[in-house]
Amino acid sequence: MKKIHALIVDDEISAVNTLRGMIGEFCPSVRVIAIARTIEEAVAAATQHLPDLVFLDIEMPPFGNGFDFLNRMRKQHGFGVIFTTAYPKYAVQAIKATQPWGYLIKPFSVNELLEAIKVATDKLQDSDSQGIVIPDSRKGNQVLRVREILYCKADGATTDIFMLRHNRLEKITASRTLKDLETELPESYFCRTHHSFMVNMQLIERYERTGRNGRIYLPQNATVGISVLKMDYFEKRFAAFLER
Repeated sequence: MKKIHALIVDDEISAVNTLRGMIGEFCPSVRVIAIARTIEEAVAAATQHLPDLVFLDIEMPPFGNGFDFLNRMRKQHGFGVIFTTAYPKYAVQAIKATQPWGYLIKPFSVNELLEAIKVATDKLQDSDSQGIVIPDSRKGNQVLRVREILYCKADGATTDIFMLRHNRLEKITASRTLKDLETELPESYFCRTHHSFMVNMQLIERYERTGRNGRIYLPQNATVGISVLKMDYFEKRFAAFLER
């Protein structure tokens, strides 16, 4: 498995250095790709680097807390969360805000960190193992990971699959109908929003009603339409997805 790309979000530099040191010494499978000491820095870093995992402090005065960061990110950028906090009282709120991969009370031990990393590794392996194979006459069989697929757009007997790779939008054309792909991709993540569109709910940044229909906004300024017939269906599916 590739290294886990991690973002550390903590306003205390001593806590950042301690965690980064523990990871560097005891967690060879984890690579710290960015550090953020405010919510604004954290949002910018997560948007730019697309981490697999975020080590998230909760109390970050005077500019908000870890829950504000999750609300800003709308839990839709595909990363897991390990809380690192001195306050055990936030555990219930943390579980309600997201399904964390760990909840470490400072000062935590190396063994506690390793246990949380193991959970993260297992979760990411489960996620990375999900995907589809698309034959390509030029490149051979391409493996498309579920976590990379932004949305699919029907084009007659073929479907354009839009991928988010290395923070860039890529398009791959599959010789399959959108209905075929709908049966292949996991229903828990993908929602048909239109006769021509299917979207990965993990990566939705926001959506809005525009009269009786709607529009979904995704990374890299990508957008997907929601038809009148699918509007209520989408809102119910997306609300259930967020509550998982």
